[in-house]
Amino acid sequence: MTGPDQHTSDLRDYVRVLMARKYEIAIVTGLVFIATAFLTFRQTPMYQGVTKVLVKPVQNPATSLAIAQQPNLDTERELVLSEAVARKVQENAKVSLSVSALLRHARVQVLTDTEVMEVKYVDPDPATAARLANAFATAYVEFRSEQTLDQFQAAAVAVQRRIDGIQESLSSLNQKIQETKDPSSRATLQAQRDALVASLGVLQERLLDVQSNASVAQGGAQIVQRADQPRSPVSPNKRRDAALALLAGLALGIGLAFLRERLDDRVKTRQEIERRLGAPVIAVVPRIGTWRRNDAPQLVMRSNPKSPVSEAYRTLGTNILYAASQQPLKVLMVTSSLGGDGKSTTSSNLAVALARAGKRVIVVSADLRRPRLHDFFGLPNDVGLSNLLSDSIRLARATKDPGIPNLRVIGGGPIPHDPAALLGGRRAEEFVRSVREVSDFVIIDTPPVLAVADASILAPHVDGAVFVLNAERSSRSALIQARDQLEQAGAHIIGAVYNNFDPSQSTAYPYYYSYYKEDRAAERGSMGGKRAKFGDRRRQSRYPSSDVRSGNGSGTEPEGLAVPPAELVSPEGREGL
Repeated sequence: MTGPDQHTSDLRDYVRVLMARKYEIAIVTGLVFIATAFLTFRQTPMYQGVTKVLVKPVQNPATSLAIAQQPNLDTERELVLSEAVARKVQENAKVSLSVSALLRHARVQVLTDTEVMEVKYVDPDPATAARLANAFATAYVEFRSEQTLDQFQAAAVAVQRRIDGIQESLSSLNQKIQETKDPSSRATLQAQRDALVASLGVLQERLLDVQSNASVAQGGAQIVQRADQPRSPVSPNKRRDAALALLAGLALGIGLAFLRERLDDRVKTRQEIERRLGAPVIAVVPRIGTWRRNDAPQLVMRSNPKSPVSEAYRTLGTNILYAASQQPLKVLMVTSSLGGDGKSTTSSNLAVALARAGKRVIVVSADLRRPRLHDFFGLPNDVGLSNLLSDSIRLARATKDPGIPNLRVIGGGPIPHDPAALLGGRRAEEFVRSVREVSDFVIIDTPPVLAVADASILAPHVDGAVFVLNAERSSRSALIQARDQLEQAGAHIIGAVYNNFDPSQSTAYPYYYSYYKEDRAAERGSMGGKRAKFGDRRRQSRYPSSDVRSGNGSGTEPEGLAVPPAELVSPEGREGL
């Protein structure tokens, strides 16, 4: 069953699509409007003359007792547009146009619930339009009168013929009556003559009726309003065409927007990520200007600790700490479906966030094919995880201090010949057990799930997995495939990081956008000294030094537990793995 929440979610999805593709809709609407305007201004203005004709009932010439017949206006309309009427227009109006050309520009409209027809003619010349509209109406009236008169004349001729026949019969009977001497025969002939005289009287009356009705029938149609020369064209109708162009453009633009949205395989919303991944989104990291366009790795938690990006990573750290308080969660694997989603960035900044929260953290680069984690801390990659898994070296030798209290970094080390074999060996399991014993959290940066099998190999050795998605490129199909692969490997996905989110999409996440604008304005001093100082006090009140998310309010390194490399090594680790 679909409830109010489902309908609200659907409505929000529609609004999100419209806002995300508003420029595409505007472009399509503009193109349709421009094309319509171009075609409209190229059209020749057409004027329309309108003549109104009243169609009257007609008496049936067959009998004088019948009620006058109401006209069938559909038949009369077709009669106006007949070739016979068009030929009369040619003759009366002295036009050189063909019959088909005349009929192509003629229109007839029957007014509702009336016996009035509007005879219309369309032409580029307003005078011609009015003249030919009147010509069509006049030709129709004449043609209709002629046809009706012909019917009455035919009926009158038929009656006259019968009268003439009866008169001949009477003449013959009168002659016989004069010649007959027999009284009985004479009486019979006289009776026949009386009957013929009576019939003759009836027919003479009928002839008079037909002749009188014929004179009335000539007025069966009447022009009640002649066409005047039109002052404005009927086409193109610029206002109507502009309104229709806007509506059509909007409909086409919205349709194309939803079609492209349907065909677009990218993950669009936080709700969709949670529904398809089966895990909550525990952080939304916004994309901010030059930081995302810079190819060199940057540790934003160190370089810009007051930015919304740093706050997003603090939120991620807070959620990890809460999850760890509810379940055993010490060794975390950070991975993604494909490369370029920002898993190394997330791993390094999450490690700094947890370290500033007072936790002993070891961040490990398990991407032995393309190690990048060391670049975020500006450390060399001369020795690292590949050495620990292949050589008999101590953990302390591969562990480096990035200058951040409570944090140690283990890089990927030299690229081995077979990374999957190293990660799947016994020494990898022993390594994870060793770093687990000497730290509060272990963050392992792994390769993409769908690219290589390394993440799936490490999945059974970790307590949970953090899945990173790029808002600009992560696809639904890749997300589902990576989720299935991790679940088959035994990984427990604790949450997702929605990375590289555009904060300008304020309809989806307005708090990031508004907060970022205020923060940047305060830092630049564009709001004035007082406003900037007030903004600083406000941010300090939001994130005091005791807040677990920020470590301290000044953005400097906290006085935490600085674990020296020697103390990170367990007794077993001192002797080498």
